[in-house]
Amino acid sequence: MKTRIAAVVLGIVLAAVLAAAPAQAKDKDTLVVVQEAEPVGLDIMQSSIQTTMSVGYNLHDTILKPQEDATVKPGMVEKWEKVDDLTWKFTLVKGATFHNGEPINSAAVKFSFERLMSDALKSPHKGKLTLFKGVEVVDDLNFKIATSQPYAPGLYMLAQYLFVVPPEYVKKVGDAEYNLNPVGSGPYKLDKWVKGQEIIMSAYDKYYGPKPAYKKLVFKGVPEEASRIASLLTGEADVISGVPVHQRKKILDSGKAYLTDQMGSMNYLGLNTYEKPFSDVKVRQAVNHAVNRPLINKALFNDKAILCAGPISPRTFGADPGLKPYAYDPAKAKQLLAEAGYPNGFEMRLAFGTYMPQVQEQAEAIAADLAKVGIKVTLEPWERAVQWDRYKNKLHQTYIYFWDDAPEPDRYVYSLFHSKSRDYYYKNEQVDALLDKGRITMDPAARAKVYNEIDRFLYQDAPWLYLYVIPEVFGVANSVDYKGLRDGYLIMNTAKPK
Repeated sequence: MKTRIAAVVLGIVLAAVLAAAPAQAKDKDTLVVVQEAEPVGLDIMQSSIQTTMSVGYNLHDTILKPQEDATVKPGMVEKWEKVDDLTWKFTLVKGATFHNGEPINSAAVKFSFERLMSDALKSPHKGKLTLFKGVEVVDDLNFKIATSQPYAPGLYMLAQYLFVVPPEYVKKVGDAEYNLNPVGSGPYKLDKWVKGQEIIMSAYDKYYGPKPAYKKLVFKGVPEEASRIASLLTGEADVISGVPVHQRKKILDSGKAYLTDQMGSMNYLGLNTYEKPFSDVKVRQAVNHAVNRPLINKALFNDKAILCAGPISPRTFGADPGLKPYAYDPAKAKQLLAEAGYPNGFEMRLAFGTYMPQVQEQAEAIAADLAKVGIKVTLEPWERAVQWDRYKNKLHQTYIYFWDDAPEPDRYVYSLFHSKSRDYYYKNEQVDALLDKGRITMDPAARAKVYNEIDRFLYQDAPWLYLYVIPEVFGVANSVDYKGLRDGYLIMNTAKPK
């Protein structure tokens, strides 16, 4: 019912906006992107929030470019070679510079790696690069990177997370100021950030790679779904994210815009396994049996979501194809709760970020199902930055979050479950050992079996309520040619006018 009401309200809003305001005349050299929220900062090393990284990827660059099949292509590095099982040698593009004119050289790569891995910065990406020992400068354009053990996804992880920043500028202004006024090396440079309104960038004319088609790039954060969609259909925005499933037909029927695929949003409900009641595996399994995910999929996502059995997305390498999602079985859930000492259920808090598409409806549906087995849920909606801050400080009891179903499992499974990565709400020595093994197993077939085992183990141990992968889309104005990336980041130097 709430979905239908929301659809009617959105229709009224759009009709009013379209009737009252003609399409805005916008500079043809400016591309406007509207996301669900503005970034929490502009230093891409300091955040892993999707909307923040989307902005950051336009300002910053990595040594390699990750591909959708987990391979890599040249970035700042034009060529590389494997020296031995633990070492790669890289050669940088000659003459590349940061936006302030500092040279992009091997010393900058070394500085950037050490900054990212430092305890002082507290980068959420640090755990993804722990197998790398460091950067060895050979000369201005050549450097080596070694690992402590063979690392199967090594190049792909460097492509995703080794962002290169200008040493002299960072040392001059410090980390806090850099987060507000970064000097990057990407296709666009920062002009100004008007907090609460917009981030304005301009094409960097000395960018080493292909030049962007648009001279100006503007990012805005708009939490309201109706407002984002209206901005696209009135011509105020060129690209929008956060398009809920039940509103996609409206965009297509408008004749003013189209949809392009992006990542799958792998939604999950995390449980604090360090404290009662979720320290008991029977309680965690009960929660998985208590929620009617097929009905949620049908009601909210038109049956387009993919139900998850375990923590590895069904579309990711290493997911166990034999695993089936927990069956909806309230009787089984009640039995498990009774066995765990909770025959009358208990009360719990469920946190979620208000910026996530359709998250309120998901939370309400989950809460209603849990109530049927005696679990009384108090919903805790939080603004994005507060949700993330509480997550990092282990203040949630349960929480809805998501991760993109990336092609490389080490990218997110290690980050979310290994005790030496985040260690926020779950720790298991057997899982740690399997995740370590998955990283260093070089044969693809053998490596897949390791991740199959991880998937099965975490299915049984149930540190999450496993939900679904929602195939996401961007809305794009008909005047713009843009193809979304599976990673879900809005890297806009591939966009061009039609």
